[in-house]
Amino acid sequence: MRIILIPFLLLPLMAHATVLSPSAAISAIGGQRMLTQRIVKAYCQQGRGIQSDAAKLQISSSITQFSTQLSNLLESATAPESIETVKKQETQWQNMRTLALTPPKPETAKQLDDIAEVMQYDAGELAKRLEASFGKPQGKLIRIAGRQRMLSQRLAKTACLQTWGKQNPALKQQQAQAQKEFSAGLLTLRASPQNTPSIIKQLDLAQMQWVFLENALSGLDSDADKNIASTSERLLEVMDKIASQYEKMGN
Repeated sequence: MRIILIPFLLLPLMAHATVLSPSAAISAIGGQRMLTQRIVKAYCQQGRGIQSDAAKLQISSSITQFSTQLSNLLESATAPESIETVKKQETQWQNMRTLALTPPKPETAKQLDDIAEVMQYDAGELAKRLEASFGKPQGKLIRIAGRQRMLSQRLAKTACLQTWGKQNPALKQQQAQAQKEFSAGLLTLRASPQNTPSIIKQLDLAQMQWVFLENALSGLDSDADKNIASTSERLLEVMDKIASQYEKMGN
């Protein structure tokens, strides 16, 4: 498939960019990880007719959010290794954004997911470096909360892709690993002495939504596709609030 880049997509992303604080940068790169998975998830849901209108809106809003955060990260990066990673993300993003706006097809979803996997991994490595340079305990909490956001979408993505197009055994393994990582991440966050009563309340809500999502992922749910789609979004919303509170603590 030949991809033709629309000229306006190649315009500089730096306009109106904001210089991020260290804690905001960790949170932003965690958000980028999440958005790569959310876009693939929504693209797949749109193609399979699972809450199609909502999925289309998710793609649109995710593209806007990713582009804004990318501009901010480009403006904020100072270390050579960080600059290199963010510029690599910028190049990959052009292709990902173009693919995400094409009519949904299983073969295009595979291309989209391949790009998303590289981008989310590189963003995860950058998050670790930013955490190390930040040097505060909140840095780890922000990074893990960001990974939890990503995993909420990764789980919905793998579930959707497994039932669209050719079966890929690797997706089942990816889903199982993501479930283990999400459970472990919740335990780590809940054990933090940094938690405020407000954060504890949000973690309790996250635990509740996690139970619902695991039930839907088990395949025993009679309306699993719809429930995975909606519950993954509710879980993301809660994890967004948690990540935001950790970010504020780090400022």
